[in-house]
Amino acid sequence: RQGSEEEKKAIEKFYDFYKVFSGDVIRKTIKGVYAENAYFRDGFREVQGVENLEKYFLSSTETFHECTFDIQDVASHEGNYYYRWVMNLVLKRNKNEKLQAVGMSHVRYDKHGKIIFHQDYWDTGVIFEKIPVLGPIITWIRNRI
Repeated sequence: RQGSEEEKKAIEKFYDFYKVFSGDVIRKTIKGVYAENAYFRDGFREVQGVENLEKYFLSSTETFHECTFDIQDVASHEGNYYYRWVMNLVLKRNKNEKLQAVGMSHVRYDKHGKIIFHQDYWDTGVIFEKIPVLGPIITWIRNRI
């Protein structure tokens, strides 16, 4: 319910979970943030269920040295929440380069304040362009468009 204490707590949990995206945070708090049957989709993968989501998130942490989300704001409309954020990322293969991606998360909560739906929108090319063989091809395509 908009403006309720439950809503404020759910939004705060989202902010806290993504502030520093790390294996420790994921293992300790994911089941308090995401519902058992949660659906998640981003530019890399689509997963169903909190167990699969935890595995996906933990596997993604293996590729980076550091990942933080600066959540700019949140808007809501009829049970849908839209978080606008900037991801700051340092990949393990290049610790001297800080990558940034601007994105938005569309989230819905269940009656217990846990996320049941989460769809991310962002330019995954920020990551793909850093892959040795694929990167130059993506950069070339972007420059041609």
